Amino acid sequence: MTEIGITLLATLWLALDAGGVSLPRAGPLHPQPHLCAQRIFAGSVVPLHLPNGATAALLGPGSIEGAHLATPAHLDAPAETLVIAERNGVAGARRVTLLPAPALTNTLASVDADCGITLYDRASLTPLGTFVTDGSPADAAYSGNALIWAPSSGSSATRYVPQAGISPLALGPDTSALLDDRPAHVLVQANRDTPPGSGAVTIIADDPRTPPRRLPVGETPEGLALTGDAAGSVLVTAVNGGTLSEVDPRADWAVRTLRVGERPFGVAADTARGLAFVALNAVAGMRASTAGGVAVVDLRRWRVRRVRHDAGLALGVAVDPARRRIFVTEELGSVLVLDEELRPLRVALHPCELPWLPSVDLDAQHLFIPCPREDRVVVYDLRTLREVARMKTSPYPLRVVLP
Repeated sequence: MTEIGITLLATLWLALDAGGVSLPRAGPLHPQPHLCAQRIFAGSVVPLHLPNGATAALLGPGSIEGAHLATPAHLDAPAETLVIAERNGVAGARRVTLLPAPALTNTLASVDADCGITLYDRASLTPLGTFVTDGSPADAAYSGNALIWAPSSGSSATRYVPQAGISPLALGPDTSALLDDRPAHVLVQANRDTPPGSGAVTIIADDPRTPPRRLPVGETPEGLALTGDAAGSVLVTAVNGGTLSEVDPRADWAVRTLRVGERPFGVAADTARGLAFVALNAVAGMRASTAGGVAVVDLRRWRVRRVRHDAGLALGVAVDPARRRIFVTEELGSVLVLDEELRPLRVALHPCELPWLPSVDLDAQHLFIPCPREDRVVVYDLRTLREVARMKTSPYPLRVVLP
């Protein structure tokens, strides 16, 4: 830990805790430490962003390790930590709350690319805290009694089990998506450009004695979805390959591959009706291409049944099977509401500037639309499509993950 003069530390301590006196409002000369979350779970490694020339110290649990705040691996109760930035004898501080490792029962998670994984109570949508990560998380998945997340680069993923805490998990490199395949008892990971110029999915068995298997699926895999069959077959989009592949997790190759259009990105399936819906994120130069939109694939006949071309920068797809509705997010700020033949059912939703990957909670009847630029998730009632909540996230949410 960087040493700060005892007088300065004592002054900060007294200002915070003696008689309820608070620190004076920071002026332009006070260096302020920046952390991406306020309520942080034990075991997190938190990047510290300090002004040029400033050094850091702590009052409270944790330690400064290089440019990071290392939180305790275990806490019995919430604790306050003061992060202090000092430069030329002038200090600024930020108080953060460190939280015991949470239970995962009745939770959901937001994947926040510029911070970590934020947990919420599934019923009330109340934020519980954030697992802050050193690398930018690409995706997360509930898997059995664990929550797993992986960064967009590198191969060092993280597994969190409430009874055991946080532990590293070796996956394939360069994650774009994770999927818990419960029928097959495996975790599926999409790996961009592995080996270079191609792409793969990595199959990780529940049994740690079983080595991971990597299956080629085309250039730049991005989206994953279950087909709903008993084998736990998985659909994979390949953005630069223009294809949708079906992978049997028990096999060593893609069972079948279909050309679906330009830059297939997100994918979702109506498993009861044997349909898959693929977002086509096609661009020409810097603008949406007429080749983009959304495609519906007949999984039984394995053919493209229809394409709608008025969502040329489509990103993600979610399905409401009970009402036969499809939600398509696109980069121009709209969420299209379509039927299974891709006809509009109503005017588009406009939750924010850049809606990302949508999710549907069929139990709670919620539609989640992440808004990365606003650091929030907009929640709609699935029955009425009225906005019912705005979940505050840590920076740049990409997706809401459900158990």
